[in-house]
Amino acid sequence: MLAFEFLLKFAYSLIITMVATTFAGATVFSFYKVSRKPGLSFKIMNVPLLGLLTIIISFVTDSKITSAFLFFFAYLFIMRRLSEHLSKFDDVFRAFFLSMGYTRQEYLMNILFKYGKWKLINSMLSFSLITTSILVVLSETRRLIPDQAASITAVLLVLFAIIYAFNWIGERDGNKLSNPE
Repeated sequence: MLAFEFLLKFAYSLIITMVATTFAGATVFSFYKVSRKPGLSFKIMNVPLLGLLTIIISFVTDSKITSAFLFFFAYLFIMRRLSEHLSKFDDVFRAFFLSMGYTRQEYLMNILFKYGKWKLINSMLSFSLITTSILVVLSETRRLIPDQAASITAVLLVLFAIIYAFNWIGERDGNKLSNPE
């Protein structure tokens, strides 16, 4: 019964993620059509923040509001992962492929999109698995041990906040010489 509920919620989350991926992919690739890199930084939405926000929205009882938040989180999460992947790939291989005679449009469609699709699939599955796992675990915790659910949720919130802080510090203070901007 629990496995069926998990698969049902996973499928629902995957559908939301697929729609958000369409919009996120269009946004990122439109940046790459116009300029070399996106002008905005999407580094805020990483896995620890996703976990933190998913725990917070697990308290919402209206499924439409929860779905809207999950869509927004998926949009930001996938936009960040895809833009990072394309930026790293673009920094390394752009001059090589353009010197081989590819036009900017051919490079975008034949090279960047081809290798970006696997990152999209990875991001969609990661997002769906993370959010579904958190939502199912918290709902089962509330159902099985309701007197301990608040303390377990608080511990998870604190842990995800600590991981997010360390992740943010690591990204901010990382080796700045390795990624010329």
